[in-house]
Amino acid sequence: MSRRRMAGDADYQGRLNAVASQLLDDINEGKTNFKGYREIDEVFPEQVNIDNAKDVLLSLAPRTDVKIDNSGNVTGGDAITDNKGRVNIDNVPFDPKRLSHTAPDSINTDQDRLMSGMMNPDGVDVAGDPALARAVSIGKAMRSNDVNAYQKAGSPIEVTDDAASYLAGMFTKGKGNKPLRSSSFVKVGGLGSESRQQILVPGTEDRFLDLDKQGQGAYLDERNNALMKQWLMQGGGSIGNPSMTIVPPGANSHMDHVRALSSAKDTLGDQGWGYSDAVDNFSWLDAEANVHSKLNYSLQGQYAMMKAANEMRQKGQAFPARLSQSQLGDPNRKRLTDEEGAIRLVTDKATNTTEAGENLLNVIQFFNKYS
Repeated sequence: MSRRRMAGDADYQGRLNAVASQLLDDINEGKTNFKGYREIDEVFPEQVNIDNAKDVLLSLAPRTDVKIDNSGNVTGGDAITDNKGRVNIDNVPFDPKRLSHTAPDSINTDQDRLMSGMMNPDGVDVAGDPALARAVSIGKAMRSNDVNAYQKAGSPIEVTDDAASYLAGMFTKGKGNKPLRSSSFVKVGGLGSESRQQILVPGTEDRFLDLDKQGQGAYLDERNNALMKQWLMQGGGSIGNPSMTIVPPGANSHMDHVRALSSAKDTLGDQGWGYSDAVDNFSWLDAEANVHSKLNYSLQGQYAMMKAANEMRQKGQAFPARLSQSQLGDPNRKRLTDEEGAIRLVTDKATNTTEAGENLLNVIQFFNKYS
């Protein structure tokens, strides 16, 4: 019997991955937990279209336990779906230990080759190594504060609109298996909340909160598909993390606007850079990377803090811990510029002025070189 016949045409890739993961876990005596997570190139083709969208859905789905007997017969590994064939996006297998550490207080290029490529991208040989190539491209884009290059590097999958629409309707969320459109998924990024009341409908002067019920509903319909498309374009991964691990939207992956609302047209009027909630400003970012992005640093500022903290750690120097979620959510918290963030990082725990001055000079030289 062929493997394709065994697995079934509609569910071949996902079941084959489940069986392979179980075999690897057995070989490694349960130490690897390959079945506990998914990776981008395990699930996603170069293009997600309406013809392969169901395969992608089932490849992302959690699986029943795989059993392999002494004769090599395989049972289990079936996709877990509801009675409509939908997948609960919260249950996409995920292991946070597979992500690279990106927050300044935990970054360590000595222990993570992908993070090393991201932080030291010049001259890295990426031939035959798509994961390292992605890491290097993300690093170069952040270093130069190139938003378009960042989106391109972190969104390697081509996705058609009809595939995104189909998949947006085939995922559910929460204990009640709510359709995404009826869940928190569609309002990520603070849309509709008083704390983000200035958010405008892109291309207009209309605040989302001021639209009537019909207008808000229509915008949310479009946003639901756009958010799903962005997640799929990222291969389900975190756009600012060099790891190829897929992170399901929710507690572990946040929709983060690449450029800040505080400096957008929504807040500053014509002086702002553009509309905060524009589709090309969407990104999905893992929870740890979300910590420093919420400090209001630019991409380049985030990168500079990561680089400086890694170098300070290598020298055995102390630096501030990350802010807690409650601190990040404080509406009165001062949002720091890149320069203010650098000063906090290198001076708050410094033991002497020479140490602080040298580290600050290094950050200033970095900004001067790459700005």
